[in-house]
Amino acid sequence: MRVLRQPRRGYTIIELLIVMVIIAVLAGLAYVKMVPGLQRGRVRGAASLLAGDLQYAQVLAARNREPIVFTVNTDSLTYQVTDRSGTDVFRTRNLGPTGEYALDEVSATPTTLEIFPNAVAAQSGTYVLGLNGYRRRITFSRAGQIRVATLP
Repeated sequence: MRVLRQPRRGYTIIELLIVMVIIAVLAGLAYVKMVPGLQRGRVRGAASLLAGDLQYAQVLAARNREPIVFTVNTDSLTYQVTDRSGTDVFRTRNLGPTGEYALDEVSATPTTLEIFPNAVAAQSGTYVLGLNGYRRRITFSRAGQIRVATLP
């Protein structure tokens, strides 16, 4: 008399390992494709934030009826919005590696921009934010216009 064996149900450990390796490879490829997009999003977000804070400085100058100073520290990759004397700090942002956006480049020409109550400035300002080669430029004209553009 012959005993028929029932077929085993389930997967072998080899089959499970092969599936796990395939999933890991696909996840790795997806991560490599997504990282540049995430970094560009950080730079775009930081540029929008800086442009918004420049507009905030214009509103503060008009509301307080006194000049507001926008100062960029290119060493620590931070900027501040203060009154002319520097005693009242209205806003401070950290764009560097320890900040929310973790940028590796923040440059400003000039580093200090004085914005008057009528929303104009003593001089124009140019700010460049970047991460791993992707850069955005924010310009503040003497007339008070703020523009954000991608640099090549």
